Amino acid sequence: MSASRTLAGLDALVHRAVQLVWLNLWWSMLTLLGGVVLGVGPASVGAHAVASAWARGDQDVDVPRTMWTHWRSHWGRSAGMGLLALALASSLAVTWWMSRGVPPIPSAVTQGIVLLTALLLAASLPYLPWVLEQIDPDARPRVSVIVASALAHALSRPVLSLVVVAAWIGWPTLLIVSGWPGLLPVLGVGVPFAVSAWCLHRAFPHPVHAPSISVFADGSPASTFSRPGHPAVTSPLHDLERKS
Repeated sequence: MSASRTLAGLDALVHRAVQLVWLNLWWSMLTLLGGVVLGVGPASVGAHAVASAWARGDQDVDVPRTMWTHWRSHWGRSAGMGLLALALASSLAVTWWMSRGVPPIPSAVTQGIVLLTALLLAASLPYLPWVLEQIDPDARPRVSVIVASALAHALSRPVLSLVVVAAWIGWPTLLIVSGWPGLLPVLGVGVPFAVSAWCLHRAFPHPVHAPSISVFADGSPASTFSRPGHPAVTSPLHDLERKS
C-alpha cells in the first residue's frame, strides 16, 4: 500500500515537473514570437492563465491552446504594459547609475526615490498578468486604471506581495547560487508563475466571483460584480461623479 502511494506521489511529481517545463517552453517561444520586448507581456498573461487553471484544480488544461488564446486576445494591452514596465525599469536603472556622480545629498535623495519606485514596481509586476487576464478583451481601460489596480492589490496584501516577489527573485537566484544556471531556460519562470498563481488563487476570489474590470465609454473605470445566476451590478461611483 505504501509502495503504491509512493509511486503515485512520484508520478504526480514528475507530471507537475513536465507541466512546468512545458509552460516555461511555451512562455519562451511566445516571448520570442513577439520580439521579446512586445512578447513578454502577452506570454506572461497566457502563462498566468495556465497556472491559475492548475491552482483551481484543472490539471489537464491545454497549455499551448490556452496560452495562444490569451496571447492573441490580450496582445495589444499586455504588450503595451510589458513595454511600459521594461522602459520604467530601464529608466530607474539609468537614474540610479547616474546619481552616483552627483553630490551626496542629491544622490541620496534620488537613490531613495528610485529604490521606493523600484519596490512598488516589483510588487506590482506579479499582479499585472492577473489583472490583465480578468479584463474583458473588448474593454478599453486606460493604462492608469490597470496599473492602479495592480498596485492597489499589491499594497492591500503586503505579506502576499512579499511572498510572490520572493518567489520571482529567489527561485532564479537559488538556481544560480546552487550551480544550476542551466535550468533557468527550463524552469526559470515556470515555478514562479505556479507559485504566484497559487498564492493569488488562495488570497483572492475566483475570477467568476471577483470584481471584473471594465470601463465606461469615456474610459473611466466601472467596478462590476457578478455572481453565478445574478446579473452584473455596476458601482454607482461613476454616476455620483457625473452628478457632481
